[in-house]
Amino acid sequence: MKTMLRNQTLKTCMVAALMAFSLASCNDDDDDQPVNPATGNIPAVASADPQFSTLVAALTKAELVSTLQGAGPFTVFAPNNNAFTKAGISSLTTLTKDALTPILTSHVINGSVKAADVKSGTVETVNTNNDIYLSKNADGVFINGNIKVIATDVPASNGVIHVIDNVIVPPTRSLVEIAQADTNFTELVSLVLAADPAVATALSSAASGLTVFAPTNAAFRELYKTAPKATLLAPANRALLTSVLLYHVIPNRVFSTDLPNVTAPVQTANTTGTLTFDLSGGAKVVGKTSGASNITAANILATNGVIHVIDKVLMP
Repeated sequence: MKTMLRNQTLKTCMVAALMAFSLASCNDDDDDQPVNPATGNIPAVASADPQFSTLVAALTKAELVSTLQGAGPFTVFAPNNNAFTKAGISSLTTLTKDALTPILTSHVINGSVKAADVKSGTVETVNTNNDIYLSKNADGVFINGNIKVIATDVPASNGVIHVIDNVIVPPTRSLVEIAQADTNFTELVSLVLAADPAVATALSSAASGLTVFAPTNAAFRELYKTAPKATLLAPANRALLTSVLLYHVIPNRVFSTDLPNVTAPVQTANTTGTLTFDLSGGAKVVGKTSGASNITAANILATNGVIHVIDKVLMP
């Protein structure tokens, strides 16, 4: 999928999208039911399915409709009306063309990919500034950890459509920016700033993507009972602090929907330490000497990685 051609124009790509979005449904009253395509050319069925009315309206407002004329093939991840509601988009009134365009183009990729051929990993979209991340496990196919494919392999003459239950919204903040904006992470931020500057630099700019298990303030306060903050902040212990913080970082993106496929210890950015996972009774990440920490919030997407919130500091 990574080899899908980017040299197709946006004009070509989005034709297939609009055309695909209006396929006829077996049951127009239930957005979660699989859809069946109408017979004939994709342009003839562009507006035939009411469950995609919000999507079609969004494409119209973004002024993409007039550009949607191309042969494809394309794969379209099509959010239905319920998906827009789930994403908190109950109205398009406040969304401008410039706001809608990067969202809509993040739902289309070049090439026709059937569900059976999907593999976990990074996928390039026609939005050249936003890749998406697929996870395939026993429960199905997921995008960015939180979006599920609910109907697959809807055929069209110029590609294939997969229906999804949420809207793909490109991230706008880095890992550090997300942490700095959340009052639950003030302790984490203060320790990162006190550690080796390379930690903050990596969390701000890692182009390849990182996974961060972010302990809350409460998790650090529990740690301070046995390892006082003043001790961790002492200049003589900077290497130790840096090592502990890097133990919370995996040097690639791992979403919660990838965890069922993880069967071996995972190397951390602390090159001497690995983490394991326990999915029994809820997702947990397990530190070598600290034991299991619950993942209390997952798949917070950043421009340079993903954050999972945990309730216990991990120790190598």
